[in-house]
Amino acid sequence: MQQYSVTLEDMLYARERRAGIQSSILQGGCRCLVCLTMNIPGEVKRTPLIRMLFDEGLRRFDGLGLPVSKRLVLDSATGPEAFMAVDVLPEDVKAAAQDIEDAFPAARLFDFDVLTPSGKKLSRPLSRKCLICGAPAAECARSRNHGLDALRAATEGLLRLFAADTLAEAGVDSLMEELYTTPKPGLVDRLNNGAHDDMDIPLFKKSSESLRPYFAQAAMLGMEGCSMAELRLSGLAAERDMFDATGGINTHKGMVYSMGLLLAGMGKALTYGGDAVFHAAAFAREDAETMLNKAARSPVTNGNKAYAVHGARGAIGEAAAGFPNGRFALKRIHYYMELGAPNPSALALCDIMCVLEDTNLLHRGGAEGLAFAKDAAQHISALPIEQREAALVELDTEMIRRNLSPGGCADMLALGFLLLKWKALSEPLDIL
Repeated sequence: MQQYSVTLEDMLYARERRAGIQSSILQGGCRCLVCLTMNIPGEVKRTPLIRMLFDEGLRRFDGLGLPVSKRLVLDSATGPEAFMAVDVLPEDVKAAAQDIEDAFPAARLFDFDVLTPSGKKLSRPLSRKCLICGAPAAECARSRNHGLDALRAATEGLLRLFAADTLAEAGVDSLMEELYTTPKPGLVDRLNNGAHDDMDIPLFKKSSESLRPYFAQAAMLGMEGCSMAELRLSGLAAERDMFDATGGINTHKGMVYSMGLLLAGMGKALTYGGDAVFHAAAFAREDAETMLNKAARSPVTNGNKAYAVHGARGAIGEAAAGFPNGRFALKRIHYYMELGAPNPSALALCDIMCVLEDTNLLHRGGAEGLAFAKDAAQHISALPIEQREAALVELDTEMIRRNLSPGGCADMLALGFLLLKWKALSEPLDIL
């Protein structure tokens, strides 16, 4: 999304255009008209961060379940705008819209205008507070208590905090979607604990939640244009938090690295532009070869040992290559969802098992264990879709017997879910 600096003339034209659209919709007949714009100081009115927050405003308004007879969304350099004709009393709509404006810190930047059929704009019963000092905003505006730079900094801070929290939520949700995918051969799911006698669903839930602050921090670091060294320091602290939460059990070490990178890439894309996966891969390449050489010399983790013995580059190689298997997971999840297939995430996991050089399988079963899991998954993926879930349940029993767990495949599935959520968050709604 390209950014532009707008002039006073641009804003005056946008105001006239808005008034014309409002008049046209009201003449068509409706009980009230809702207009959503953004309170953004300065000459830049449209950025990816602004648009992400604007879309959240649209989602929250849609979540009210009000009957909307007409809807128009504009996305121009003067800022995004939405117009909704609603068949509800204006006073009731204004109260609901005000609740959205007060729902969370960055919602302060929403401006929901509610117009009656005659074109009268309803006012808030209480004045909004200043972004900086908390006094009535109208008073600060009249007296010009705060300079434009301070207002812009406060606004940017709210936008970044919202984006970091939103991306952290997407990360945690992606881990939970992977966790609850069932059946997952050899892995913890709703049926059993797979080939793990030290892990279960409650433990994974606790671990996932422990990573929420780190996920937000990784996204924020990306927005600030961090280095890989800074990300690693944050990730090491997150690993300690995870182990504290799980009593020393390694539930999500791979996700601290891989998901942290992707979230940082998403944060960087929001403030610097470009592609989130490209940014994440660039971070990884800053020290990928150094870390792999270290793993070959002094293997410590299971992934290190798989690289030293089998040459499997694992999560580091996956990230440095641009997350090819994570992107493959996204495509398979999306494919099965579009197809309307039952249990698309389990089907996608099976497809991932067909192709991934899973270092967890190599650690537990060597090359023979990896080959078995791949061959079995390829056999299942060749079956008619309606037969695959039962076959996965049977494979689960055999993989438990062999003590095999495709943890790397589970990680790719979680990354696929995250990329799917990013696609929804980063593609503007209803552009006209």
